[in-house]
Amino acid sequence: MRNFWIILLMLGFVATASGYGTGCRQSTRVDLDDDEVGPESSGPYSSDLLEVTDEIADQVKKQKISERFIAKWNDPPIIAVIRPQNDTRFPEVTQIFRENLVAELMDRYTRDELRFSQRDSDVQEAVASEKEAKESGERTDRTGRRTKLGADYFLKAKFSTLSMTDGEYEDDTILYSFELIDTETDELIFKGRHLIRRVSEKSAVYR
Repeated sequence: MRNFWIILLMLGFVATASGYGTGCRQSTRVDLDDDEVGPESSGPYSSDLLEVTDEIADQVKKQKISERFIAKWNDPPIIAVIRPQNDTRFPEVTQIFRENLVAELMDRYTRDELRFSQRDSDVQEAVASEKEAKESGERTDRTGRRTKLGADYFLKAKFSTLSMTDGEYEDDTILYSFELIDTETDELIFKGRHLIRRVSEKSAVYR
């Protein structure tokens, strides 16, 4: 019996040590209306990125981008997804967000409804460059086909953050904003925003 209790205590010690060594924390979302500080993980998480991605895709559907364009031009529009502008302390989410957004949009639409490309430029510079490329014949416009696909719309996202710390906790409020721009008229088709707040005892580490 004595040996049984010794073995049981040793197993308990090993289990406790293993949990302590990993340093793992559960992710906790903080409601923006809740001022109470929580002790978990900060920064953008995959669930947050998926949530914002779904909201953007829903806006594209809600505005009937495909239907209206096809009705006018008898051809599916091309949306160029611009590399997001990331002004937060989490630069690693930039590429993940865009890749997930493009994959989600392409999963929701066929090539007969929407087509997609990617750009790495600033929106205003990209709009001017797109117009110049179309006028010179380097890219397609809405009346013909040339050497490269010219985008009919630019889809751009921006990440901003307000970060605070009291030495013990780090509090991040992240604003995801996004907009769809007509590349030929510079018209803002829609603009949306999404706020997410997280609080942590220490900075989250992404690998």
